[in-house]
Amino acid sequence: MLSATLALALAVAPAAGTASGPPVDVTLPTVHDVRASVDVAPARDVLVLLGGGPDAPAALRRLRASRAFSVAFSRDGGNPEDLLGRLVSVAAGTPDPLLSGYARRAATFGKVLDALETEGTPGGLVQARRIAALLPASRPVSARLVLVPLLGLGGFDDVVAEEDGETIWLFADLPLLAPEGPAEVVPREAVLSLLRAAAAESWKRLFAPFRQPPGWPGETGPDFDTLLARTVNDGPETLFLIPDEFYPLGTMFEEPIERSFARWNAACETLLDPKSSAETRREAFLSVTTRGDFWRRHAPVVGAKVTETILRRAGTKRFVEALAEGPRAVGALYVEVTRKTKEPQLGKAAKKALEAPAAPR
Repeated sequence: MLSATLALALAVAPAAGTASGPPVDVTLPTVHDVRASVDVAPARDVLVLLGGGPDAPAALRRLRASRAFSVAFSRDGGNPEDLLGRLVSVAAGTPDPLLSGYARRAATFGKVLDALETEGTPGGLVQARRIAALLPASRPVSARLVLVPLLGLGGFDDVVAEEDGETIWLFADLPLLAPEGPAEVVPREAVLSLLRAAAAESWKRLFAPFRQPPGWPGETGPDFDTLLARTVNDGPETLFLIPDEFYPLGTMFEEPIERSFARWNAACETLLDPKSSAETRREAFLSVTTRGDFWRRHAPVVGAKVTETILRRAGTKRFVEALAEGPRAVGALYVEVTRKTKEPQLGKAAKKALEAPAAPR
């Protein structure tokens, strides 16, 4: 079954160098074993409980035995039995301000779960292959990414990750995937959005152990090397968040990308100016690293464009080798591959800093 699913995933995966999706060459051999799957059973059992009926006791037993359900609702000291008690009360006819509303939307949630069962695992395997292809080879990674939609998480993040041995549970709040409103929910769009968020969160978790000295020195404050490290680190993560049909990035997003490069280069000039005060440097750093609307996340946008450009112009192998060396190697490679091109350029201050040895940290 797994081999058939993997074959389907590879069949729908864009070939390296095409305009569909990030130009990651997933055909290169890798030391990593990263797999992905979707588990919709807990969400279906929650819907069964909300609806009551003769199948409710069996659904309750399955939820009590579910590892995914237990991990999801034990987070931050929670108790899964608390939610199960509320679900049983709703099934018995007791109104619940939140869960009763979910019960009325069971048909919509069911359509999203159907789409996840059909497209979730093949799409997740494509993302898993991309993640594995971009991880440095210095230490083999073995991970099982399991995407679990649930009701009752009550969070604000698109995806919440929990590590459980080699398993990384990726929990998504189903009502966030299918928000209530006048617009009709398109199940496939919800699935693709969830897969992108899960891939970004998975990359962040799996790449974190590779950020080690000397190539990846620790952050010491608002300076150029810290900004560069954040930019390079956030590049692949941001790349995974962008829909496949929006590649190459410069085709549709030339203006916002140019704006982010301008803001990023201006921040570098301030950070590298010995006359800048500590407060001025701090404000410059925050102006490009503070989270907000997507196109105002200037450092991650620059990182995504840097990553995509190197992948497209130098290939996956060279990008991964530079990533393993550290942020300065990635920055220098970007300068190399964009020389005499119309691609967004790093500013003079940043280029000069990359040519000089890194300051002791």
